[in-house]
Amino acid sequence: MFAHSQFDPLMRQLEEELEDASRLDHLAQQEEEMESLAFSSPRPPLQSATGDPNVRWLQKALNRVSAFAIVEDGVFSVPTRRALQKFQFEYGFQPTGKLGPKGRALLIELSGILPPSVTGLEAETPGTGRGSPGRCPADSPTVIRGFPKYDDAISLLPQDQQNKLAAIAGEIASSQSGSNPVAQVIVVGHSDIDATMEGRFPGFLQYVSDKRASTVLDDLNCRFIALASNSSTTTTLSSHDWIGVGRGARALAIAAPASEEERNCNRRVEIILVRGARVPNVPPTTEMSTDSTLLIDFYHIALQGTSGQYERANVALQKAKEIAEKALRFVKFEYRDRAKKCPALPDVQGFTPYFKDALQGTASKYSDTDSVVERAGEIAEYAGFGLAQAQDRLEWKYAALPQPMRPDCEIVQGQIPGPANLVLCGPHGHILDTSSRTVIAHDLDEYKRMFRR
Repeated sequence: MFAHSQFDPLMRQLEEELEDASRLDHLAQQEEEMESLAFSSPRPPLQSATGDPNVRWLQKALNRVSAFAIVEDGVFSVPTRRALQKFQFEYGFQPTGKLGPKGRALLIELSGILPPSVTGLEAETPGTGRGSPGRCPADSPTVIRGFPKYDDAISLLPQDQQNKLAAIAGEIASSQSGSNPVAQVIVVGHSDIDATMEGRFPGFLQYVSDKRASTVLDDLNCRFIALASNSSTTTTLSSHDWIGVGRGARALAIAAPASEEERNCNRRVEIILVRGARVPNVPPTTEMSTDSTLLIDFYHIALQGTSGQYERANVALQKAKEIAEKALRFVKFEYRDRAKKCPALPDVQGFTPYFKDALQGTASKYSDTDSVVERAGEIAEYAGFGLAQAQDRLEWKYAALPQPMRPDCEIVQGQIPGPANLVLCGPHGHILDTSSRTVIAHDLDEYKRMFRR
């Protein structure tokens, strides 16, 4: 659990934001009352019956971004101005109620709806099925598209797209015995824009694209292994040569999709077959092998902690990855520092194993990745020292008595009933006879059994 002191700044910030939002609502309410008074007398309409197409675009875009439920009539009403002010406030603009160039550009990006002044005619809202024909890029044998909204399942793809995967796997397998084999398979996942989900769960679209890349990569790998096994194909492809990456919604095939068909073009995966030399070309070294092993260990350990701390899988995975990378850098720096202090035995206290143990606990408690690594390092620094003390106490527990008193005993008076020369040894907990400087009992309980009255 976090300490209350850690929550206080967040609570104060939240209270300030709520106060700002409350003031904004109050201001808008006053404006609405004033405007209703101003329009209480008859006045000629300022716009045509169909409304202003630019205002209608603004209303559609705002509805798409934050579900304001404004009437899309092309009339710049008080609810429209209030929605615009809230949009500006939420995204760091001054809530003036007037849309500037930066706000307009952001609204286009988030909503995916182009204004009439950009398209030359009024843009349709996404999902109506009335998008312009032919806007999707030409079909490609290395692009898999048509994933359901947030899904990554291969079985839900159209059959022609599944057939592409089989053909690509066959090409990878057959190339292994040729003069120009596939040396790396890179899969790039993409998602469609969805400002609402991204606003509620930052990083969600990145996670969707990552999942699609991972699923397609696994599917291709599985098909390839089956084909290679059946044909006894010799391959140089290793697990490091199957690479997946997500691009979120940052590289859209269609910037402002106006139909479900166009959205399907954005929900895609691109497959790149690299032939010849792999990139990067990493010569095998002991340090590379050691770092790779440590990174894997740290990732597994961090994941045990983050998976219990965060509800959303994408956050837990991202945090585990960040912790693993920082932990690797931290341990390498620590090892170099220790090597300077003790070249003969750099890891004299066994720092790394203790660091791994502590990392699992700190990863489950702290949300800041720097704190996770630093606290684990602080614990590991003296963990070996603490264990050595515990082992020493265990040795004394099984030692044959009487034995000479050791110089490190810290004498504690007044804890032992009986003669004044019988005292407690603080560090080890055993009973001393100071007159003979010997240990006569392993602990107080044993002493009481020995000298019952």
